[in-house]
Amino acid sequence: MKVKGLVIEIQHFDPRARTSRQQEGYKVKKGPIKALVPVIVGLAFCGCAAKAVNTTEWGDLQAAQRVLIATQKSEFKEAVVSRIVEDLEKDLFYVKVIDLKKLKNEPANDYDAVVVINTCKAWRLTGGASKFVKEFPDKDKVVLLTTAGGEDWKPKKVEVDAITSASKAPKADPLAEDIVARVRKILNPDDAI
Repeated sequence: MKVKGLVIEIQHFDPRARTSRQQEGYKVKKGPIKALVPVIVGLAFCGCAAKAVNTTEWGDLQAAQRVLIATQKSEFKEAVVSRIVEDLEKDLFYVKVIDLKKLKNEPANDYDAVVVINTCKAWRLTGGASKFVKEFPDKDKVVLLTTAGGEDWKPKKVEVDAITSASKAPKADPLAEDIVARVRKILNPDDAI
């Protein structure tokens, strides 16, 4: 834009002009913001990307009763899973913990009980958890824990034993005890009251 007296002259922008200048060997400077965009995107991706849960196993693979736990990584969920595993391994069960994203590739039918721990996002179950509970044929073998902002939210139409809890540290132990009791009821229905 050039100002001449009281008249404003607007120059025509030709997007091809930049390309032709680059072809002629001119260096076109990029603004500092454009140069930082890939760095900012990379840092955001690394910092915001969900970390995967390491697959771990306890007990004898040939144990009479086997429990699969599929979860997401968070401090609260790790505390709950740790307590569940601690209680179940006392009973000499085989327990395998996997990342929720790996659940679709795990032969869940090979387990006597399956615990799925996920997060409520936009008032819905996490995609992997939702798909699993809808498609898994033996719904009586599943305990679903969904962490949400409050305990009043409940997943709809899941047809499995479902629990909702806020992710608050004091709730980890009682919640784990509740899940262990439900798993034991699945594994030993004759012991249920």
